[in-house]
Amino acid sequence: MSTPGAGRVDAAAVSRLEARIQQEIDAGGSLAAQYAIAVDGEVVAGATFGAATPDHRFVIFSATKTIVAMAVLPHLADGSLELTAPVARYLPEFATNGKDRVSVLQLLTMQGGFPQAPMGPRSWGTSAGRRAQFAEWTLDWQPGTQTEYHPISAHWVIAELIETLSGRSYVDVVHERVTGPAGVPPILAAEIDGPVVAVRAHGEHPGTSDAAMAELAEVFGHRDLVPAISIGAEALLSMNDPRAQAACIPGGGGRARAADVALTYQSFLADGSPWRRDAIGTIRNGSLNVGDQTPANRTVAGVVAGDDGYADLRWFPAHAPRAFGHHGAGGQLCWVDTDTGMSFCFLHDTLEQHPGAELTRIRDINELAHACIRP
Repeated sequence: MSTPGAGRVDAAAVSRLEARIQQEIDAGGSLAAQYAIAVDGEVVAGATFGAATPDHRFVIFSATKTIVAMAVLPHLADGSLELTAPVARYLPEFATNGKDRVSVLQLLTMQGGFPQAPMGPRSWGTSAGRRAQFAEWTLDWQPGTQTEYHPISAHWVIAELIETLSGRSYVDVVHERVTGPAGVPPILAAEIDGPVVAVRAHGEHPGTSDAAMAELAEVFGHRDLVPAISIGAEALLSMNDPRAQAACIPGGGGRARAADVALTYQSFLADGSPWRRDAIGTIRNGSLNVGDQTPANRTVAGVVAGDDGYADLRWFPAHAPRAFGHHGAGGQLCWVDTDTGMSFCFLHDTLEQHPGAELTRIRDINELAHACIRP
């Protein structure tokens, strides 16, 4: 039986997308991959490539961030969490070392000022351990004065807020509020069904010589747009450790199949509540990112593509200005186009070290995917 959205699928475009992904496998750029496209609450296209099977899950890295942040929305809606309030109102241990000035909005939109604050295995397993670590954190810059990607730290605080305000494990709450309503299994969980594809590194960074930067500038448009590395391959590869996966790291520990993510993003469209619409469409931080000097375009839960010519650098299709989502390290692509209603997820096993090769693949796959659904 065909699904309601099946009539909007362009079969020829799907074939082109799948050929491009297979090209990546054949060239050794990836060894395993999945993609899924969903419309009207149903997956209408998808496939698995290389060493993966349909049962395999992939580490989705920072694509986890939106899934966790969306679980905060009920607290914003009922007033138990206020965007303008200091985080320390809810987590008193966070008030040390000048962090009493960090607002909830700054926390959610990467303006908190503690991008590299550490959280290790000795602390992350309990609320008491996390709060004790928060108390030790210091600021790198004053909250609200700039935007810098917080790879892990901010979402540990967000998770603790969820746990404090709900009185339950943040892991359980994320599934109850975000993935469960989408009809998919937990994406952030200590134990999951099915195997997880191992992550690998591939290629080399060309460096920062004049020649290398000139080469990258041709891909990115200008050398100032070449992004700085915020977290290294060694740290990312640590997610192959089952203990790290079981830790449910809220800023990067999700494990999923492409269809799980695509359906989760479909559920964002199905909920018409004001805060859900706000989370996927209202840009609350447009200041420039440290590292590439592009506007952040951050909402309280993720990133909006925008129409300023930088959508592809944010890892979105170039012609979907209201697309919303959050990518993951290595080019895990997760977005929903709120204009067409299509959601897309591409997952693979490889951390490409050459940013030019990575962006070229991302551009190709996003544009080919966006063409698969007719308006």
